[in-house]
Amino acid sequence: MKKYIFISGIFLSLNVLADDHMATKKNMKEKFMENPNYIMSFKDCKETKDGILGLLALNESIWNEIEKDPENEEKWLEVSIVADLAANYSTIYDVFCKDMINHRMKLRMMADKKKKNKDKKDD
Repeated sequence: MKKYIFISGIFLSLNVLADDHMATKKNMKEKFMENPNYIMSFKDCKETKDGILGLLALNESIWNEIEKDPENEEKWLEVSIVADLAANYSTIYDVFCKDMINHRMKLRMMADKKKKNKDKKDD
């Protein structure tokens, strides 16, 4: 019986020591940024989206010039390059930003739902 209590005491003390590493908790943003798959921040994603919109607006203006002079081969080349660049940046945005933004919106919706439930309970 004494051996059983002694062995149990050792295992319990080891468990207490093992929980010591939990004392250094980090917030979710720090954990996310330390992830090896982390490449772009929310700000970078927003700038990428704004850049894509700018390229599409530029592409539209080039198309308007092509409608005026359809024989201008330089404008056809320019519109092709700008469209390709916008497509490449759109792919980057889809791969690295879309899931992060969807997750952020999901968290925001959950927070709003909790706030509404709390307000209903307070009334």
